[in-house]
Order: sequence, then C-alpha cells, then structure tokens
Amino acid sequence: MPGKIKVKVLAGRNLPVMDRASDTTDAFVEIKFGGVTHKTDVCRKSLNPHWNNTEWYRFEVDESELQDEPLQLRLMDHDTYSANDAIGKVVISLAPLLAREANNPKSTTAPHGGAVLSGWIPVFDTMHGIRGELNVIVKVELFSDFNKYKTSSCGVQFFHCPMIPPGYRANSIHGFVEELVVNDDPEYQWIDKIRTPRASNEARQVAFIKLSNQVQRLVGLKAAELGANAVVGYQQDFDLEGEAGVVARAVGTAVSITPIPTPSYPNNIPPCTQQSERDRDRCDKDKGSPRHARHESYGGRDPPNPPAPAPAMQNPSLNATSTPMGIHRRSSDSDLSVTPKGGSLNTSAGNVGSGGGAILRPSMNSNNLDMLEYPFLTMTEFPPGFIVHIGGTVCARSVKLAEGGGEGAWAELRTELRAHARALRCNAVIAYSDSAAICEDVCVLSASGTAAVINLDCDYNVECEQTPAQSGPKGGAEADACSAAHVPYAPGSGPYRAELSLCAQCRRARVPSVLLATCAKPSTMPTHGKAVTLTAVAARVRRAPPTAEPGARDISDQLPFLEYELHKLLLAKLRMQGANALFSLCTRVAVGERCVVALASGAAYRLRALPPPAPPALKASESDRDATEIQRALRDAFNANKAANGYDVGVSDMSGGGALAEAEGEEPPALDLCADKDACVLELDEAEDVETAKSLCVRRGHMRVYSRPPPARAPPLAFAQVWRARLTLSGQGGAASQAAERHVARALDGVTYKLRRLNPCALAIPKFQLELPEDEIQLVVSGTAIPLPEPGAAPRDLRDDDIFALDEEQLLRNGPAHDEDRNLVGQIPTTVSLTTLSDVSGSRAVRRICAIRLLFVRETTTVREMGGLSGFLHTFTCEVLAIARAHTAALGGNALTSFYLTQLMLQDNAHKNQGQCLLSVGGDVVQITY
Repeated sequence: MPGKIKVKVLAGRNLPVMDRASDTTDAFVEIKFGGVTHKTDVCRKSLNPHWNNTEWYRFEVDESELQDEPLQLRLMDHDTYSANDAIGKVVISLAPLLAREANNPKSTTAPHGGAVLSGWIPVFDTMHGIRGELNVIVKVELFSDFNKYKTSSCGVQFFHCPMIPPGYRANSIHGFVEELVVNDDPEYQWIDKIRTPRASNEARQVAFIKLSNQVQRLVGLKAAELGANAVVGYQQDFDLEGEAGVVARAVGTAVSITPIPTPSYPNNIPPCTQQSERDRDRCDKDKGSPRHARHESYGGRDPPNPPAPAPAMQNPSLNATSTPMGIHRRSSDSDLSVTPKGGSLNTSAGNVGSGGGAILRPSMNSNNLDMLEYPFLTMTEFPPGFIVHIGGTVCARSVKLAEGGGEGAWAELRTELRAHARALRCNAVIAYSDSAAICEDVCVLSASGTAAVINLDCDYNVECEQTPAQSGPKGGAEADACSAAHVPYAPGSGPYRAELSLCAQCRRARVPSVLLATCAKPSTMPTHGKAVTLTAVAARVRRAPPTAEPGARDISDQLPFLEYELHKLLLAKLRMQGANALFSLCTRVAVGERCVVALASGAAYRLRALPPPAPPALKASESDRDATEIQRALRDAFNANKAANGYDVGVSDMSGGGALAEAEGEEPPALDLCADKDACVLELDEAEDVETAKSLCVRRGHMRVYSRPPPARAPPLAFAQVWRARLTLSGQGGAASQAAERHVARALDGVTYKLRRLNPCALAIPKFQLELPEDEIQLVVSGTAIPLPEPGAAPRDLRDDDIFALDEEQLLRNGPAHDEDRNLVGQIPTTVSLTTLSDVSGSRAVRRICAIRLLFVRETTTVREMGGLSGFLHTFTCEVLAIARAHTAALGGNALTSFYLTQLMLQDNAHKNQGQCLLSVGGDVVQITY
C-alpha cells in the first residue's frame, strides 16, 4: 500500500549550548526516511529556534518501507569552518499512524490524532540523554490497495492489552499468530571498531526499531490472512545472541473487533442489552440442536431478561447479524490449493480495511478446534463462560546453541505444549507466553501456558462484576462459577497421579488440591480473603564451562532438578500463606556464567471450591529436637498468615470438600516418617533443607493484589524497581538458592519502601524480570500501585515530596472538576498517566488510539559523576518515561495503559568509568475522561 509522508518542523526549545563563544546554537534539522534526506534552514544564535517557513517535507514511499523504516529527525549545530555537531535525534515509528489511517475514513471530521502526530518530542542523544525538544507535525496519507498479495498489514491494529480492549466489541477470535525475524547486531559488525560510540549506539537503536517494525508487519499479515483486523495480547521480545545476531520474536491473538459507539440512552441501561436479547433468541432457536447440546455441556446458561430499550435508541451496530464465533485456521494449517478465495462467514465489516482482497481461511468452531496446529491464546483475561475447566499449567523448555533464529526449536516446544494440553483432556492453551535466556552461545528456550477447556460459543461481550469475596456460596449461578476449578479428566485417567477431592461448593465434580495457572483468576470464581504476591527462587551452580556443547549439556541436565526444587518451594510457600491456588504464574529462567536461577511469581488465592490447605510437613527422625521446634514454628506462622490474609475460615464455613480447617489450639501432628515423596514434605537431611524450613517460618509482609481495579476507583501509579547486587556463590545449589532468595526479598522490600507514602495501597499483579550479568543478579520489579482510601477518610493526594514526584506522575483528582475534562476530547492532553492495567480506574476510555513501542540505547563515560550506576540508570529511566509520555500526548492520548518495561540490559566498566544500558518500553495509547 503506497503512501505519502508529510513532515513539518515548527520550533525547538531548551537546546544545549554548542557555541561557547556566544552561548548559543545554530540549529537545523535533517529529516531522513529511507534513503531520502531533507534539511531545514539554519536558525542562527538561538537556544529556542523557530522555523517560520510553512514548507512540508514530503516522502513518497512504497509499502515495504512504510511500515519497516522509522522517520529520523537529527538536530544539528551548524559550523562554518568545521564539521557540523550532532545534538540529538528524534526517531518516530510510523506503525501507530498507519493503523489509524487505514481504519479511519479520510474526512475533515476525523478525530485529531488518527493519522497525525503533533507535539513536542524530546531530542535524545545516546551519549548525553535528553537535549531539548522539537515541535513537529507528521502526517501519513495512504492510497487504497486491494491487492491480495500485498506485503503490508496496514489496517491491523495492535494492542498489548491481554484481553478484548475496553471500548471494543469482539466479533470473533481467530487464533494464534507468531513470527520470528533474525538480523545482524550492529554491535558485532566490523565497522563498529572504527566508528564513534554515538554512531554505534544510533545504528543499533535504529536497527532494533526496524526489526521491531518488520516483525510486527509480518504478524499483521498473518492476522489479515485469517480475516482479523486486530491483534490483542501482543508480545514482542529481542534475543541478543552475540555474533549470531538478534532474534525478534512476536506472538499474539488475532481477533475481529469493532468499536462500541457511545450510547445515547441513560447509563443505568447496559450497552449490551440488545446483544443479550439477540443471543437469547438465537439460543432459543437452537434448542435441541447439537450446538445447543454442546453449549449446555459446557455449563452455558441463558442470560437474564434485560429491560427492553426504546426503539428510538437502537443502533445499527448493536443489531448486527450474529455469526458463529470460533477460532480460525492458521495459514499453515491448510493447503493453498484447496483454500477458498474471497470472504468468510466470520468476516465482519470491521476488518475490511485490513484484508482488502486477502485470502481468508475457513472459520473454526468447537467441533474442529483440535485440528488447529497451535490452539493457543495469548490473552489472560476472558469473559464469563469462556473458560469451562482449567487443567493446569503446562510448560516446555529446550536448550540449544545460539545459531541465529531457532525457529524449529520453537515449533518443537509449541508442539510439546499442545501434547501436554491434550494429555490433560484440554482443547486449548490460554495465557501463552515464551521467553529465552542467553549466556554466551547457550540459549534456554521456555514456553508456558494454561491448559483449559474453552467454550467458543459464549458471548465475548458480557460485562460481569466480581463475586464478593466474603459472601457465602448460594447455589445457582454462584455454584456454577466453580466449574472452572473442576478438572477436565476423570479420576485415575490423568497423565500423572493427582490428589483429587469433591468440589466444596457444588459437590458434583472433582477438584485438585492445588491449582496453578498462568491466566488471571476468572472474575466469577469465588474466593476467601484477599490475594497476596508470592515468589519462589531456586538456583544451581554450573559444573561445566559456560560455552559450547559441554555448557549446554550441563544446563540441560540440571534444568529438571531446578524446576523440581522451584515447584517444591513454591507449593510450600503457597501452603504457608493458607492459599490453595496461584494465578498469573510467571516463571523466569536466567543463565549466568556460574549458576542457573529460576524465579516463579504469581498471586495467591484461597478458592472456595478447593479443599483447605495444610502446612508443609517435615520428615525427620523422632529424636530430632530441632525438627520439632521447626514444625511448631511452621504451624504458628501458618496460622498467623491465614489470619492476616483472611483465610482463617471456621469449620462451619467449609462444606466438607476436603480436609477441615485446623483448630487454633490443636497440637502439631507427629513427624511423617513415610517413604513417599510429596512435593510439600520437607526433608531435613541436609543443612540447606534446615535453612529452607527456617525461612518458611519467617513471616513477611505481603501486599494485597488486585487482578482488576478495586472498587475505590483511585488513580493507579506505575512504578519500577531495579535491584542489582553481587551474587555470592558458596557450596552447592542450596546456598545459591538462599542467596538469590535474599536478594528477591530485598527487592520487594525496596518496592514497599518506595510505596510507603501510599499506605494503605494495593498492587496490580507485579511482573518480575531476572538477569545474571557476570557475577551479579539483576531483578526488575514493575507494576502499578493502587492507593486505597483510609477507613473513614477521604482519598489522600500525593505531596510534592512524595517518591512518585520523581517520575513526574500527574494525578487527576476525582470530583466535580472532572466534568470540565470532557471538553478536552480531541485536543492534545497536557498530562499523561502510566499504568500496567488495561484501563485507568475511575475513568472512561473515549478511544484507544494505537500501541507504541520505544527502544533506546544510552551510554556514558561519567558514571561516577552521575551518582554511580544507580544514578545513571535512574536518570536514563526518567528520560525514557518522559519520551514515552511525549509520544503518547503527540498521538492524541492522555494515558498509556498496559505499560511494560523490558529488555533492560545494563553493562558497566568501573575502571573506565563507563556504563551502557538498553531499555524498551511500550503500551496502548488511550484517551480518557473522568
């Protein structure tokens, strides 16, 4: 799809002094796209230059360059008798503009920010950071292209949101899309030895941006082939394999969505009322059919009768013809010779801009879901009724030598993951994610997800409210809500020996004793008390050199033992909290030169359907007095944790679904001397085991976790905590595990200290990133803090001396003043909020504009002058967040949701006073009102 790019540079401000004689700067801008470069006039002797000409700099490019190439604006200082000096650059990716332009009609009434980027963008220099700002306007005009063999994916929107984006209606879910692209790393090219550090860093930054745009375009092409117009749950990662090159990986879920129009009726009438009536009528017509029987077997129910809206308030988009909702076939699942050309029954009007004349694949439904090559979904949150049963977490890992790419290894992992899901009698894998850990030329590839039985015939657009945690089971709808915890296989027919018991709510099906899942907790699943963060760390010392085939073989031999130790410790910690389920489970494996570390994190819940947990048991001799004391301490800590988390329910509250809750004054049981190995039995036969058992007795403060915004409707605040320290390895893997566990605890303590002024507050489920650079451990904890109102007091606002003031976080206060904010729709916002959640609490999303992804490289030779490595990293992170906010505002948004911070690679050389950092951030640009 050919197009035209128009750029106008208006002004600059706060530029650095480049001419020491006059303390001014002779600034001009070089505008480059592809191989074409334009230059502005020189604005002499000014630190705040203005280019008064109204000239538009135009670029006419084809579809291959339009999505892959970034727009580069280099700010220069003009010198008459010497070479011009570089001040900094502004790198703009056009992918966000292309998606909006392809989906918006060309008219004067189009909302501002669709195909226009306008605003002040910070000028970034890889050696000095931010050096002023440029006021630019960028417009993109596309020509219509209905060629089914086109190589662009313009019109396919991308969302990092792990669910159907709020403000959109899902027409169908097409399935899993993935792509992998390999390229050379400019850091390891021969020319890097003779060019300056600035030129090397800029070349690397631009190369990574091109690679990111390319893999996104290819993923969009696959989504368009399926008939989709959007990709949700989009995940993108870079694998730096040294001299082998850079691997860009991306996965997502292809869907067809349409924006929900602003309702013209009162807010007390649900916007999806007519949709619910249509689905109920369709269900009545289908009674007695095989489809209805399948729906009933999945536990589907007719929605309650909603109030009928007035005829004058009907909207054509709400009464669109309903089509069977299913997962479509991937491009690799069918032969092109038998693929029908043209439209598909599941194609909606909303994806016309994405497909054009694209070849659409036949739709899939619940009957032929098993025919999918990869029945995976990267989404983590689903509407009620979509998840029928959760089978459990499935995972596959592989060790390979870095050779650039490894596409075949990823295919093997995904095939193994699908086999694990089928062994659990599940038809899909939800909340899928993959990761890679690289050290020298050894790579550890990991793929994980949650095996589940899903119902493709449910209503994707039902809005539900969470079941109150403290309300007792009342049967009916609440009793059916426990079906997601039921195992999909019969007792004795599972792939492994599992301890099953009757459901404590419905008493009709079997449930496991512990449930682990990578997806978010279903909103209708009833729980006791609150959810808390939970982490577990295991480490093993490497026994072979870290390179070549011996190192890969050593890691491959140690991985099963590492995972067993991690799983054992995770279950012990879960039980010590009095919980029986762990959702949003994320496991990270990091490979260092001397050890391998695995970190598991998630949100612990106490599900009512599952039996109450018991504290971990000890296995030792009866004459061991230390074991008796440790067991008594374990029991005391277990009871204290249950009371603190709200899990200390009485015996009368349990319906006999498993072991009864233990009385407070009951004596601890005798030591277990059986020979059976259970994951929650701790053997005290080594000094490391004794230390592990003692660490479980120590009570730590766990912050309350919310998978969804709390009812308080408080403004969320994004945060990031980076902890880096030397990892001391002495002895065997037990000592390494304890050392890594202490560092993780200190990082969490740092987060608690940073959030001290927000107390009381809660956390959205935090994300952890683990790296092992040389002999150190680096842990990044990122998330969103949700301030909670104090009992009997109004919500407290942050003061100027609060820790979040350093991040320039702008809070919007709830109150009558927000009525005036509605007049700001369509204007460039002045404040931008960052949150890792899918939306901002207490706000309404006017529109979701696009997804952005920014990548920066920063280097300095003055680490000590900047306050050490921590000062350098803090300064760089604040600059990146400022640039992310500027891009969000220039695109027409005032919030960046689903915010993430990845690829944090920090290198330093203390002797040369040097430091280098690679950082990538992104999210969904949203315009909100209060």
